[in-house]
Amino acid sequence: MSALKLTPLDAWQVWILTGPESSAALQHAELPVPEQPFEAVMHNGNLVAKTGRDEFMAFVTPEARQPVADWCFRRHDSIFQLSGTAWMAVMAQVCQFDFRQLQPGEWQMLAVAGVNCWLYLSAEPETRLLIGCDPGFSQYLQDNLDAVIADVGLTSEYPGGA
Repeated sequence: MSALKLTPLDAWQVWILTGPESSAALQHAELPVPEQPFEAVMHNGNLVAKTGRDEFMAFVTPEARQPVADWCFRRHDSIFQLSGTAWMAVMAQVCQFDFRQLQPGEWQMLAVAGVNCWLYLSAEPETRLLIGCDPGFSQYLQDNLDAVIADVGLTSEYPGGA
């Protein structure tokens, strides 16, 4: 059983792209273009999520080509990685969503401890849940998740149900 761990991430530059040029801007930057709303694609360390009909959030490594378009704006989300085998037990304490339904590679927008967040479940062999929010809520969210991690501990199993 791997230990629960909440790690702040700051490796990406975050962009919101909207409007009819958004897909072309992603392609020009050699970034993936998800086809369905709430689909996310990780490629070469970059993550792109489709958040609306012609809206995307792009998480781009600093060394990669950054997207450019008229309606492409920089965001400064706080991003956390929750890892460990009991991550679902942690999330069951702070969110009403039944995370047993979340499949690897999926994207959600949910309230976590009362904070509007986006979430992405990695498709890598070691499961990691990425959680992002407005930086104004960063410390509050981190404090809440750290407290739940301390309560859940290393031996907890996900009890089921939200």
